[in-house]
This record gives sequence, C-alpha cells and structure tokens, in this order.
Amino acid sequence: MIYFFKHISVLLLFVLALTSVSCKSKKNVVKQNTAIVDTTVEKCRMDFKTGKALSKRMNDSELNFNYALAKFSCELTIDSEEHSFNVSVRCRKDSVIWLSISKLGIDAARVLITKDTVKFTMGLTEKKYFVGDFSYINQMLHADLDYDMLQALLFGNSAAFNDDDDKLKPGRDKNTCQYFLSTVRKRHLKKINNGTETPSESYQTMWLDPTTFKIVNLEFDDVKAKRKFTSTYTDFKPVDKYLAPFKLLYTITAEKNIKADIEYSRISINEQQSFPFKIPPSYERIQFKQ
Repeated sequence: MIYFFKHISVLLLFVLALTSVSCKSKKNVVKQNTAIVDTTVEKCRMDFKTGKALSKRMNDSELNFNYALAKFSCELTIDSEEHSFNVSVRCRKDSVIWLSISKLGIDAARVLITKDTVKFTMGLTEKKYFVGDFSYINQMLHADLDYDMLQALLFGNSAAFNDDDDKLKPGRDKNTCQYFLSTVRKRHLKKINNGTETPSESYQTMWLDPTTFKIVNLEFDDVKAKRKFTSTYTDFKPVDKYLAPFKLLYTITAEKNIKADIEYSRISINEQQSFPFKIPPSYERIQFKQ
C-alpha cells in the first residue's frame, strides 16, 4: 500500500466533506455552540411535532449554491500519526468536486470527483494516478461514502445517512434548547448519550442550533460494523445570504481512529469555476484490488 496515498484517501472523507426558534427570553444568557440560550428557562418548548417539519427548517438553512470556492487547512491525526494539509476546493453543486491538496507549500495531489467517478494524481513522493469510483476509498476508510455525503460534509449541510424524514424523530434538549433529529426516539437517545443503553442497530442524530437551524453536531453509529462517525461545526459566518461553519471537527472510531480538524479561510459561492485536471503521461496508474 502506498503510504502517502493512504493519507490522501483518508483526507477525502474530511474534505467533504457523514447543518428560528429560540427559548423564551428572560435574563442570564450564555453561549452554547452558536445559539444564545436562556439559563432561566424551565422548559424548552418543542415547536415541531414531526421530523418532516423540522427537517424542512434545517434544509432551508443550508448553504445553497450553484458553484462554490473555498480554502481550508486540515490537521489530520490517524491513530498517533499527525499530518497537515492545505486544501483548495471548487464545487459545482450535485455535479463535480475539485480539490487541490498541498503540503508544506508543495502541490501534493489533485482530485476530481463526480457522482460515479473518483480521479486523482499525486506527485509529492511518487508520481501516481488513480481512476475509479468510491469502492477503493471506502475500502481504505472502512466507510460508505458517496458524492452527496462528501459534498454535504464539506459545507456543514445534512449528510443523508437516512433520507426518509418520516423515520427521523424530532426532539429538543431541555438543557441547551437545541433541536435534534434522530433515528431513535428521545428516551433511547438520552440513555445512549448517558452510556446506560447500547443501540441494537445503526442510528443517526443531528443536533440543530435553535435559532438558525444549522447543524452543530452530527453522529452516526454503525453498531454492527463497530464504527462511529461524529462531526462538530462551529464559528458560523455569513456567506452571501446563508451561514456556513468555518471550523469543522470530524472523528471516526473504527479499525483506525481518525480525527480531522478543519478551518476555512475562505468560502464564496455562485462564481463560475473551472475544474482543470490532467494526468501526465509519465505517471503510473494505481490498480485497485479487492
């Protein structure tokens, strides 16, 4: 296995890239994630009775674009190994994601991703290229990535581990007033979070800021496969008429423990982009073996 490619593959998961109603106002406010919550409130009212209604508010708050341009730095830890990258991102929504990855100011890799293909070149330590699909990436990561999930995670939007709104149960945390959407009911989720109950199957939970409906935490636990994915979004800033997280923290607990700490320096939308990608004739192709 090629050493550098292993880390570029893992990075793909994290360059994704698994998103207003406030409490009754009195006095004594503290900041909780991005929401201002009232510490004197005795009860946080649940204003959404169905997962579909709350999902709509979440979807309406997401960063919506035709084209996006962004730059970020990534501190990546794989078990005890630490790596740093800088990444430039260009995206045409639901069509193509382009990544230019550099390390210590030197171009390390160029990546082009569409709905059904993954291509990249790397020339830092070895001159190699890959043309294929997500199968190889998922085998490397012990994950189940696709284009839509990668695009969502890049910009803090909802990653559709479960796209059936009727199966998502709405709730609200009485301490933070944050809303949540989960594939398990509130009483079970509380026990899971307290460590007093182990889920019998995979579950997903998205925690939402109560004023902006942006995702602030996302968790996916695949019990059978013994792997867990979590993400945390902070430092929300305006991008056009939307809000986007500029700090993202992703963790995977599986055969390898992976953490990616991402900080955006720029996000802009709706300026038409090009997606240059060329495979030099001297590069050697990486063969995918099951």
